[in-house]
Amino acid sequence: MNALTILAIDSSARAASAAILRDGQILGEFFVNAGLTHCETLLPMIDDMLRRCRMNIREIDCFAVSTGPGSFTGIRIGVCTVKGLAAPRGVPCIGVSTLEAAAMGMTDTEGIVCCVMDARRGQFYNALFS
Repeated sequence: MNALTILAIDSSARAASAAILRDGQILGEFFVNAGLTHCETLLPMIDDMLRRCRMNIREIDCFAVSTGPGSFTGIRIGVCTVKGLAAPRGVPCIGVSTLEAAAMGMTDTEGIVCCVMDARRGQFYNALFS
């Protein structure tokens, strides 16, 4: 069985990030918080990361993208970017909850995990996971 290669992006918050994973191992990751809009950073970030990993977009088997909560515009940019990259070859896309993805980093923790994300204007998004 061939290894599954995933390109994952998050554009739901102020910073943008991307990662390439093959069978659960991170091959490359990129994080940008330069004050630019995600429409200015995502594609150059993905292109640079692919080149540094000596990969081509045709090697990606699946795309994952954050679906919120978060910036509505940022989420739309991320989803449209992934759909645009996936559509020409019919590659599957997977939506991932921003807060659930954050909670996955705490899988070895016992008890309840509360993930919190700045929603600006003195508000926040949160979710509890066990």
